[in-house]
Amino acid sequence: MKNRGVIYCATGNVLYLEATLISAIVLRQIEPNIPITIISDHPLLKLFPLEKYEISARFINLSEINDSGSFSSRDIKTSLSKFSPYQETLFLDADILPLKPISDLWDYLDYGDMCMVVDLVPTLGLCDHISEEEKNYTLQYLPESTTHFNSGVILWRNTTQTQSLFELWNREWLKFKKQDQLALIRAINKAQFSVQSLPCIYNISPIDAISRIENKSVEILSEIHELCQFKASSMLQQSMLKKQKHDICLLHCWGGYLAAGKFPEIAQKFYPNIVEQVVATGIFRNELPVN
Repeated sequence: MKNRGVIYCATGNVLYLEATLISAIVLRQIEPNIPITIISDHPLLKLFPLEKYEISARFINLSEINDSGSFSSRDIKTSLSKFSPYQETLFLDADILPLKPISDLWDYLDYGDMCMVVDLVPTLGLCDHISEEEKNYTLQYLPESTTHFNSGVILWRNTTQTQSLFELWNREWLKFKKQDQLALIRAINKAQFSVQSLPCIYNISPIDAISRIENKSVEILSEIHELCQFKASSMLQQSMLKKQKHDICLLHCWGGYLAAGKFPEIAQKFYPNIVEQVVATGIFRNELPVN
C-alpha cells in the first residue's frame, strides 16, 4: 500500500467524469508529486491520456458494489476504504476545485484518523434538505445538536477503526440509498468514532469564500450583488486577478452546477487551459446530456 494519495470517484453520469478530470488535472498542476487515482466504471476513461498527467485509474466491477443504479457513486463513496490504494487518503468530490497547495492538510492526521469540514448546515436538527423520513429515523438515535459533517472532502488514515467506520457507513447508507451524510453521522455515532474538524478553507463554497476574502457577511454580499454560487465564483476569480490575498485551498462548487453541466464553466474562470485540454479530447461531447 502506498503511503499517501488523493482519490476521486466518477461513476454514472458522464458529467461527473468530466468534472473529475478537470479537478484532478488542476490538482496535478498545483501538487506535481502527489499520487492521484480516479475510481470509475466509465469506459470513456480508458480513452483519456491519464498517463500524460501521471494520474492512475482504478476501474470498478459491478460485483464490487451493492447498488449499480444512479446512486452507485455513493455506494462506492461510503466504501472508499476498500478502494483506496493509500495508507493516508484524501477523497475529493468531483465538484471540488483546488486553488492552492494542500500539503499542510495532511498534518491534521496528527490529531485524528479521519478529518472533515463541518457542513454549512452544522447540526442534524437543521438538516431540512434531507428527506423527512431519513431525518426522523436519524433523530431516533441522535440528538438535534449532533455535528453534521460535509463529506465532499474526507481525509483519513487506513486503520482497523476507519475501515470499520466505512463498513458501518455503507450499511447505514443502504437503508435509504439517497444522501450519504446522515448515514455518516449515524455510523460515527455507532462506531463511537471521533472525527477531527478541518478548517473551512479545505471545503468551502464560492459564496462563503468571497465572504471570507472580503470580510463581509454572506447576507450583506447577497444584498449588494444578488449573489449565487456562479456569480460568487466570478467575484473570487476577479479578486485573485487583483492579487488579493486568500487562503482558500479547496473550493466546493455545490448547488446543482455539476449535474447541470456548469462545473467546466466555473473551472474555466480559473483554469481555462486545463478545461480546454479536457474538452479538446472530444471524448465526452457526444455522451453529454442535452440541457
